[in-house]
Amino acid sequence: MEIEHALSFLGLPFSSTTSDLNTTFRKLAKKYHPDFNQGKENWAHTKMTELNLAYETALKYYTSTDNSTRAFQEKSTDITFIAKFNRAVNQVLQGIYIYYQYGLENVHLRKEGVRKFRYRDSIKEIKDGIAGLEALKPSIITNSQNENLNLFIDFSKAFLQNLLIEKYYIPSGETFENNAHKHYEKGSILLDYAIKDAFFGDRLIRIRSGTFYHKVSISYEEFLVVVTRYYKSSWVSETILKIYLLEVFTKVIRLLKKMRY
Repeated sequence: MEIEHALSFLGLPFSSTTSDLNTTFRKLAKKYHPDFNQGKENWAHTKMTELNLAYETALKYYTSTDNSTRAFQEKSTDITFIAKFNRAVNQVLQGIYIYYQYGLENVHLRKEGVRKFRYRDSIKEIKDGIAGLEALKPSIITNSQNENLNLFIDFSKAFLQNLLIEKYYIPSGETFENNAHKHYEKGSILLDYAIKDAFFGDRLIRIRSGTFYHKVSISYEEFLVVVTRYYKSSWVSETILKIYLLEVFTKVIRLLKKMRY
C-alpha cells in the first residue's frame, strides 16, 4: 500500500505524529471490527485488513522520517513497543467486550447455546492478549514502559481470574449467607457497570445513572461489607478477587487517560 493511500484511508495528514496514528487506529478498529458490524461481517473483515495494512504503512513512514542516529533508534524502538502494546491491549479489551456483550458475567448463562462458545472466545482473546503483553518485557527500555506494561498485565490477569469464577447464588434458608451474597452481588454489578462504561461506553451501556467513578466507590463499599461483616461467609474468596480487580482497574483508567487511550 502506498503511503498516500494509507494516510487517506486513515484520514491523517503527512504532518501527523505516531501518537495521532495510534489514536486513530484504535478508533477505526472499534468502528470496523466485525463484532460491531453485525450482518456486515465480510465488509468488516475487509476494512480491518485494510486498516491493519494502512497502519503498518503509516507507521513505517513516520518512523523513517528521522535520521539514523542513536536517538532515532531509541525513538523507533519506543514506537514499536507502543504499537505492540496497543495491539495486545486491544486484544484484551476485545475479550472483555465479548464477555459483557453476551452477558457472561451471569455464570449460569455460560453453558447455554452460543454463549458457551463466546465464553471460550473471551477467555482465549484475553489469554492471547496477556501473552502479547508478557512478550514485550524483554524490549522494555524505560521505567515508564515497565510500569505501564506491568500494570496492564496485572489488570488483564485480575479480570481473567474474575471471568473464571464459577460460583453462583443458590437461594437457601441461611440468612447470613443470603445477606453476604446480596452485598457481593451489588458490588459485582456496580463494578461490571463501571468497567463497561469506562472501556465501551454507549456500546454496552443503554441507560446511564451516575459516573463509573461513583459506581466504583459504592462497589468497593459493598465488597468491604462482605469481608468485614460477613467474613465467615462462603463469598469472601470471590469478594477478595473482586476487590483486587477493582483496585487495578482504577489504576489502569488513570493510565489510559494519561495515554489519551
